[in-house]
Amino acid sequence: MDIYENKEICQKCGGYCCKKCGCDYFVSDFTSIKLATIEDALNTGRISIVSALDFKRINKKLTVSPILYLRERNVGREDIDLLSFKTKCASLTYNGCIHDYETRPSGGKTLIPKEDGNCYSEVSRIEELNKWLPYQNILSRVVKRRTGKTVLEKLKEDVTNLFYDILTRNFDGVMDAELIDVLGMVPLLEEVYEDALFEARKLKKEQNILKRTK
Repeated sequence: MDIYENKEICQKCGGYCCKKCGCDYFVSDFTSIKLATIEDALNTGRISIVSALDFKRINKKLTVSPILYLRERNVGREDIDLLSFKTKCASLTYNGCIHDYETRPSGGKTLIPKEDGNCYSEVSRIEELNKWLPYQNILSRVVKRRTGKTVLEKLKEDVTNLFYDILTRNFDGVMDAELIDVLGMVPLLEEVYEDALFEARKLKKEQNILKRTK
């Protein structure tokens, strides 16, 4: 694999990519992927199980399927983080990434820095996500063990929380680019998760009533 690291360029922009989100892990970052592999990764406190959402319309009905994979954990997020506003990578420090080049997730190692800020990946993210497909059962088992919920139950909970953050304008630590990305997906989420939107609105109303009674 070619080495694309350019600390001078990254230092100038202050790690914009890292401030938007942690790096993706590729399947190739692990010698093998078993239940213990995933548990050990999460136990470091630096990695989360996350998901990419695959929207499809079947007989005019919009559906969504999550593709689970691992990513460097974001600030303020949990070990199971299927959907949320992405925040700064927890491994980004004042002096840069805590990882050296060899231990960095491949999502970061394959990113090509550009002086104009238009950094891009050497590889296809879709192709790398698809390599996680054989391990969905293992990742789903870990989600269940750690949350007590199935993947779809946990995803619905996260969607509800995301709607609530939007309704209450809770964008703390969220980059403008991330805000634009997520808000662009909201119409799709609203169509699939009408009940989650209802729950978020109900929760916001209840919180407003509590504030007025204090």
